Amino acid sequence: ATSSEESTTSQTDPQSSSTSTSAPNIPKTNSRTRPYTSHRDWDAIDRTLRLEEENEKPQGDEALNKLFQQIYANANEDTRRAMIKSMQTSGGTVLSTNWDEVSKTDYEKERQAPKGMEWKNYEGKKLPMKEDD
Repeated sequence: ATSSEESTTSQTDPQSSSTSTSAPNIPKTNSRTRPYTSHRDWDAIDRTLRLEEENEKPQGDEALNKLFQQIYANANEDTRRAMIKSMQTSGGTVLSTNWDEVSKTDYEKERQAPKGMEWKNYEGKKLPMKEDD
């Protein structure tokens, strides 16, 4: 009876010398090693935040500014040049994307201030402007 008891205990005893000596098999959840002990997928969180930012609808001046940034970013070189020149030479009153028009127009001679305002130099002297239509 003692020999059968020894054979059953050696089969069920995990620390028995007759069992295999390999390391325990731990299943891997992610083949990528992570620098932190947190099990959060920070890449997924980052992707989610970027999608939320893209889907966010700006309002007011922010929406207009974003529209101009998109136009400028997706434009060719002539359109970018036209946008820069028209905005700078007009004092911020004109924004055009047509280079053919902007290259021929002298916005400094044809100044047109917003309604109810007038152009003045740094000394306060009134500058010539294009007449209102």
